[in-house]
Amino acid sequence: MVVLVVGASGAVGGAVVAGLLERGVEVRATSRTPERLSLPPQVRTSAADLDDPASFDPALEGVERVFLYADVTHPEPLLARVAGAGVRHVVLLSSSAVTAPGAADDFNGARFLRVEHAVEDSGVAHTFLRPGGFASNAARWSWSIRADGTVPLPHPDAAQAPVHEADVADVAVVALTGDALLGAAPVLTGPQVLTLREQVATVGDVLGREVRVVEQTEAESAALLARHVPEVWVRQIIGDWRAAVGATPAVSLEHERLTGRPARTFRTWVEDHVDLFR
Repeated sequence: MVVLVVGASGAVGGAVVAGLLERGVEVRATSRTPERLSLPPQVRTSAADLDDPASFDPALEGVERVFLYADVTHPEPLLARVAGAGVRHVVLLSSSAVTAPGAADDFNGARFLRVEHAVEDSGVAHTFLRPGGFASNAARWSWSIRADGTVPLPHPDAAQAPVHEADVADVAVVALTGDALLGAAPVLTGPQVLTLREQVATVGDVLGREVRVVEQTEAESAALLARHVPEVWVRQIIGDWRAAVGATPAVSLEHERLTGRPARTFRTWVEDHVDLFR
């Protein structure tokens, strides 16, 4: 069996490659800039761009399964290429945003739904992985924690169940190496609900020093975020935080059910990436 991992330079994609190699699977990997990939020599790499479907043709030759992420503007032509190459199973990194009420009218939900629909319409068997908010979103705090031990936030009591990217990769590997998840769409979360304030405190605890929240207005937060992400994402991020204040997000047990191992905690994610904050 040959598996193509699209976006192998990403945190999830890179972990998927590692997990497949551990199982002895032949892996190919694509990236817009494959020369920047740092992968074992047995992984055949090639340049491919999600917005240039024809660029995938060489990488798809002889491939049976594909790990795909949803950052594609026009997914239909790409999925037509995937189907035409004889791929029999696509594992899509989607989002739990598609399960929210009004997802089709939400910026984040709508973009993931479009890719899911394109996969379905392609006729290729599929698995949709639907993680909630990633623990790695805390990496945005690294610069201010390193600078002065603070994290500016407009809604520090927003509640989340942040998921470790390695847990998502674990389930992707299960899906790519068997048929148990054909047609499935597991929602993946971390094992515990934490407010942003509690996440900040966890970072401080792992570092062994105080890290404190500095409360902002939404306007102040928007101005800060706009330095790093497009405006549409600024609105999405702040809106999600606002909606999560006082919420009780569901905790999924899918990772443990599918892998036999408990999901990794947010603290584990911080420990795994602690150098970001030092």
